[in-house]
Amino acid sequence: MKTLWVRASPKEEHSLSSALAEAFLQAAPSAAVGDVERFSVWSEEMLVFGREAAFAKFAPLYGERRTPEQKQVWSDVLAEIDRVRQFDRLVISSPMWNWHVPHALKAWIDIIVQPMASFTVNERGEHVGTLGAGKPVQLILTRSSAYDGNRADLQDFQRPYLEYVFTMLGYTVETLVVEPTTRWTAEERAQMREAALETARRAGAGLAGGAG
Repeated sequence: MKTLWVRASPKEEHSLSSALAEAFLQAAPSAAVGDVERFSVWSEEMLVFGREAAFAKFAPLYGERRTPEQKQVWSDVLAEIDRVRQFDRLVISSPMWNWHVPHALKAWIDIIVQPMASFTVNERGEHVGTLGAGKPVQLILTRSSAYDGNRADLQDFQRPYLEYVFTMLGYTVETLVVEPTTRWTAEERAQMREAALETARRAGAGLAGGAG
């Protein structure tokens, strides 16, 4: 049993989303999460899906040959997809940035979402995920505003996007949202943080033993 924890905040231990994920994982039964690997999308070692990768992706569709450089970068893309495939559970912790996810998380998603490698299309033209194979993904999301439907001007592109993408990849998605995180006094912020951590602990403790 292996779990991949994908951290989307560059603040690391100072991040509320990361602290919530840590509490979630620590409270979870060992049979439900197993060995946990921590992965920051802000790592300098993370693959960049740039010019050569883009050309490599479309070369077969256009009947073109990949250059040696394109072959290497595409091999790296497939290796990252295969790495993610080896995990039985994903935990993705992310703050909201400008109504969406941090760009580093989006960049990682742009690596692992690839036709024929992580999803296919059926005869009805529908996307069919092959990466998740029904495995669980736990989204742990924070945002400074309350997206409760009372403010039409507040648009949430964070939760819908992540739920859509990982469902499309074939995962079973659960979501824990903490909002609003902005508090005007230190006492209020401390109270909010403790309440959120307790919620994360309960969610982790409630996991069934095993990945399903």
